[in-house]
Amino acid sequence: MKNTAIKDLPRSDSDRIENVRREIFERAIELFDSYGFRGTSMNRIAEACGVSKPALYHYFDSKSHLLDTLYQDIMSDFFSSMETLARKESAPPTEKLGRLVELQVLHNIHNSRFLKIFWRERHEFDEGARRSLAQREREFEEWVRSIIIAGQASGEFAQGSPQVLMLSVLGTLSTVHRWYQYANASPEEVARSIRQMVLTGVAETKR
Repeated sequence: MKNTAIKDLPRSDSDRIENVRREIFERAIELFDSYGFRGTSMNRIAEACGVSKPALYHYFDSKSHLLDTLYQDIMSDFFSSMETLARKESAPPTEKLGRLVELQVLHNIHNSRFLKIFWRERHEFDEGARRSLAQREREFEEWVRSIIIAGQASGEFAQGSPQVLMLSVLGTLSTVHRWYQYANASPEEVARSIRQMVLTGVAETKR
C-alpha cells in the first residue's frame, strides 16, 4: 500500500475530494482482497488511510456504501458507453456486438482486481444497492438482447432464442478477468480473439 496518509494530500488541489476518494478506494480494495469484506472493518480502512474513523465516515456511510460507490465509479463510464453503442442506429448489429464484446473484455481485464472482489462480495451490498445493481444488469442484458434481435431481423445472426444467445455471450465475457493473465496475449489480442469467436458463434450460416 502507499505510505502517504490521506491527510497529507495537497489541500490546495481542486480535485482533492476526488483524489481522497480514490486513495480510499485503492486501500479498501487491498484490504478487501486480503481480509474479505467482513474481515475488513472501517477502523482498519481508516488506519490504512491514515485518518480517523469519523473522517472516513465523512466520505462513506459504511463499508457497503464504500463498495457500492466504488462499483458505481468503475462501472458508470462503461455502462454509458454501452448504452450509447446500443442506441447507435446507424451501426449494423455485427459491428455493435463486436464492439460491445471488445469494450467489455478490455474493461474486465483493466478492472480485474476489483471484479474478483466484487463477484466474491456482491452479496454484502445492502438491499437498496442490490436492487439498483440488479436493475442495471437487466438493462445491460436488454441492450445486448436488442442487438441480437436486430441482427436476426437483418439476417446477420442465426435464428434462435435471443435470451439464450444473450446469456451465452455475457457468460463468456463474465469470466475473462479470471483467466486472461494465462493467455500469453495482450488485452487487445484477447479482446479481438473473443470478438471473433462470439461473432462466428452467432453468425447466420450461409447456404
